[in-house]
Amino acid sequence: AVSAFTLCWVSALLAFSAWVFVLLLGRNRMFRGTVVEKANIYCMQTLPGNIDRWLRAGISDAFVHRAQALWLSLFGRRNPVFQVFAIALYLLGLAVFMTQAAPMIPNRYVHGWQWITITLTLTVNMGTYAIACWVDPGVVDAANVDHACSLFKPDGLLYFQGAVCRTCHLRKPARSKHCSACGHCVQMMDHHCMWLNNCIGLNNARWFLGFLVSFSAVCIYGSYIFATVLLELRHTRGLVHAMVRDEDSGELVPLSFKTSILYLLDENVLLAVLLVLLLILTPAIAIFSAYQMRIVSLGYTSNEETKWLNVADDIKDEVLFVVEQDGGKSEYAIVEKEVQPTDHRRKQLVTDLAQVKNAYDRGAWANLCFLMFPPVSNRPKKTHAN
Repeated sequence: AVSAFTLCWVSALLAFSAWVFVLLLGRNRMFRGTVVEKANIYCMQTLPGNIDRWLRAGISDAFVHRAQALWLSLFGRRNPVFQVFAIALYLLGLAVFMTQAAPMIPNRYVHGWQWITITLTLTVNMGTYAIACWVDPGVVDAANVDHACSLFKPDGLLYFQGAVCRTCHLRKPARSKHCSACGHCVQMMDHHCMWLNNCIGLNNARWFLGFLVSFSAVCIYGSYIFATVLLELRHTRGLVHAMVRDEDSGELVPLSFKTSILYLLDENVLLAVLLVLLLILTPAIAIFSAYQMRIVSLGYTSNEETKWLNVADDIKDEVLFVVEQDGGKSEYAIVEKEVQPTDHRRKQLVTDLAQVKNAYDRGAWANLCFLMFPPVSNRPKKTHAN
């Protein structure tokens, strides 16, 4: 039987993994309208609002203000708390691997040469993570705004000519976004990653993608390695041919595979915790990696995906038109329904998202090459780490 302690830590791991999954993928389009998106909204919006009301109802305003400042510093400003937590968790897992699993490699399931692939996978993963954290993501400031604006032309649908950032008070390059956590605009902004304590943008997107892919490999490969260690333990502990007495009949019967594995998990808690954590995180990381690869192949960022969802809503509402301009040129325009009867411009209603071309889509292979080898951007006078 599984002990109460094992049930407690498995439940805690499941809750933690579910929280990470919701934070990572809750606002992703694939989960739009699902319980995952609703859980993300509850955790990041509804719950903080409820806590604020509860605090205001029974606690002094000074305490409420301090609690709000703490929440803002954790989730609304750039800080290393989650980054340090992620690194500590990773190093703890590595320590468990080196002390619990490494002594049993090689074994009858894993050959000694696999230490090469284990070392290479971990090195690539830790290296890409460190670089993604450290590299300037493409900060826009007065020193490089002209160069940044020359990288991408406004498409007139997602980005517009002459746009100015209301916070930075600088010209806003196409495909850039202002990060409220970091306090500046970032070229080809994808999102702000609290686990890296950095934005993901033009200059470090390749390293972030490399980290995701290699971390998926670490999770999958690690799960396999730990599973083989458990199987090896079944042999070394003599559980493969072990006999136990049946409680009902009193006769000796072979120990089942399931019971032997549960026994080993209960006996080797640290090994079991890491294995279960890997098995739970693997689908979340793999899905997120596949999502990032998909949007790269389609030529947009996760920030732009939100914009495309707005375009899809405009099409659904029948307010997006292609308007013909003087000189034969045309541009996209939103014409509200109440204005349409009096708008006599030559225009055609857009009825399907497939009719709208992504001006930044070069094709799947070219998009990937652009991400991996982005144009050199002039570095700002002051780095984002200030």
